[in-house]
Amino acid sequence: MHLFLSPHLDDAVLSCGGTIHQLTASGEPVTVLTTMAGDPPDPLPDTPIVADLHQRWQAGYSPVAVRRREDEQACAMLGAQIVHFSLGDCVYRLSDAGDPRVALYPDEDSLWGDIHPLDPAPGVLRQSGVPNNPLPSALYVPVGSRHHVDHRIVRDWGLWLHAQNPRGILFLYEEYPYESDATMELERALAFFRPRQLSLEPRPLSEADVDAKLEAIACYESQISTFWPSLTDMAAKTRESMLAAGNGHSVERFWRIT
Repeated sequence: MHLFLSPHLDDAVLSCGGTIHQLTASGEPVTVLTTMAGDPPDPLPDTPIVADLHQRWQAGYSPVAVRRREDEQACAMLGAQIVHFSLGDCVYRLSDAGDPRVALYPDEDSLWGDIHPLDPAPGVLRQSGVPNNPLPSALYVPVGSRHHVDHRIVRDWGLWLHAQNPRGILFLYEEYPYESDATMELERALAFFRPRQLSLEPRPLSEADVDAKLEAIACYESQISTFWPSLTDMAAKTRESMLAAGNGHSVERFWRIT
C-alpha cells in the first residue's frame, strides 16, 4: 500500500496527482492521509490570516467542510482512498494556555516562521501512531520546500513514522505550486536531511496521468484563485512545471533516503 501524507486538503494531489493516478491505474492501493483537515473552532480566531483566507476561498463561515468535499472528489477521481485527521489548519490552532485562548499563527508571516512551542500538532500526530494496517510499503512525505509550518510538522512526523517501519520505502515529494524563489527554498529543504544521502527519483508521467492530475486539481474550486487566475492558467502552468522538472518530459520529483 502507498501512503501519501498531505498537510492540507489539496497538497498531495497538487504535488503528486500524476503519480497517484499512475499507481491506482496499475492496480496499486493508494491512501491519501490529510493531517490538518479538522473543523475550525467556533468562534473563529479573529486574526488577519483567517479573514484573508476566508475572503479568498469564498466558502462560508466554516469552509473546511467544503474543502473536505473537494478533496474527496479529487481523490476519488484519481482512484485513491482518503483519511482525514481532525487536527485543524495552523491558522485555526489556539494556545491552551491563558484566558482567552490566542491564535498561535495569527498572520501571514507566522505561517513561514518557527513552529510555535505551544503548538499541539506534533504531539497529537505522534500519539496517532502508524495510521494504517497493514503498514505502507511506500510512504510519501513532503520535503518541506514551501517551509510552511504545517508542511514541516508533517515532514517530521513522516520521518518518525518511517523510523517505526524502516522496511518500507520513504519518498520525499516536491511540493507544488512553487514559490517564486523555488530553487533556493528547495535547496534549503534538502539541506535539512543532511548528512543522510538523498537520491533524486523523477517519476515519468503519461499524458493520461497528467490529464487526471489536472482534472483532480480542478476539483479544488475554493483554492484555484490562491495560485492561478483561472483553470486554464492552472492547467498551462502545471503542465509547464512538470515538463521543466523532467527537461521536456512530464515528471513529478521525489527523493529517496538511501
